[in-house]
Amino acid sequence: MKLTYADVLTTLPVDATLQDYLTRCALPLPFTLDWTDAVSTSRTIIDAIEACPDTAIRDTVIAGLHTATLLTHPRANAAMFQAAVNDAAAVAGLATCASDLHRAFWLMVHHPKLFETACDVDYVDSHVGQAQQIDLQVRLPVRRDQPSMDAFCAAIKDFYKKELHCGDVVVGHLMDRVHGTQLVTIHAKDLATTNLKFIGNVLSRGVDHPTIHMALEYSSRTGVARTLIKGGEKYNRMLANAFAEHLLGVKVHAQRLKPPPLDLSGLRGGFHVPQAHNDGFAVLQLKSITVVTPDKKLRGEFNATAASQQQSVAGLMAENFPNDNPLAHHWEVAAATINLYYPPEPGKSRAKVVSVEVT
Repeated sequence: MKLTYADVLTTLPVDATLQDYLTRCALPLPFTLDWTDAVSTSRTIIDAIEACPDTAIRDTVIAGLHTATLLTHPRANAAMFQAAVNDAAAVAGLATCASDLHRAFWLMVHHPKLFETACDVDYVDSHVGQAQQIDLQVRLPVRRDQPSMDAFCAAIKDFYKKELHCGDVVVGHLMDRVHGTQLVTIHAKDLATTNLKFIGNVLSRGVDHPTIHMALEYSSRTGVARTLIKGGEKYNRMLANAFAEHLLGVKVHAQRLKPPPLDLSGLRGGFHVPQAHNDGFAVLQLKSITVVTPDKKLRGEFNATAASQQQSVAGLMAENFPNDNPLAHHWEVAAATINLYYPPEPGKSRAKVVSVEVT
């Protein structure tokens, strides 16, 4: 659920950070305001925002409070500490905060550059499933001088100018991650767009330049990079090659690493994981299985019905096809569904089930 600025203010402690922020924004507040950490103080601040006659001040205050909510989910907590890892004072300050929202707001107010770095880290970690693994085949330290970064950004700019006629400005940032990799985040200036929006109290179309966000994470121990960029194989390869040439100092022929497919052949005999019982599951069931012939010309799916009493579909196939069981004739297992059952809660007869689909 999206937090409103009133939600943010009633959640944040009334402390020196909040006072500092509101002072910077020049929000008019009652002279008699008692800066005690109390709900009544937060309500007074909310009333002051709503009553502020200066639209620009009011919008600035609200926009900043909403910006802090970008880093309020659990994974973002780690991103903030990673961004601040080389700043002992920032780490200590984050550690004293009372919640993820408090940490995000504190970092935004006192260390705005670290806040933006944390947003970049969170962006990469949130989209890791969309990244490509690329073997650069070189294990070299990353260049950290400004001319190398400028050349790297210029190469990306040239690419976008040719491909999409945009990218007039490209900004790159390099940071060390806690697990020994280097992360480069890049923002390129996209084509201008017009959006219908309120500018102050006037509804009009304003010109915006969205950012094209991309990132590359590199391990000098393995020579493998992980690229995150929209546009497909061509764009990922461009980013990897530009990184190698300008930030590693070598030209490479980057090779994409495709993850190996899961080997599901072990499910032919059912699903047996003894440690699952130690995790609190009472019953494990191979609920369904999809098989294909070795020549990929025929595909079949088998499901255990409710009447199976949680029996494995592999066992049911063995019983019902004593001579023509596809699993015994080396059909390949293409997909399966595994049900893990928790014991029923006290007073209830139905067990909770966790279904896992694998392909």
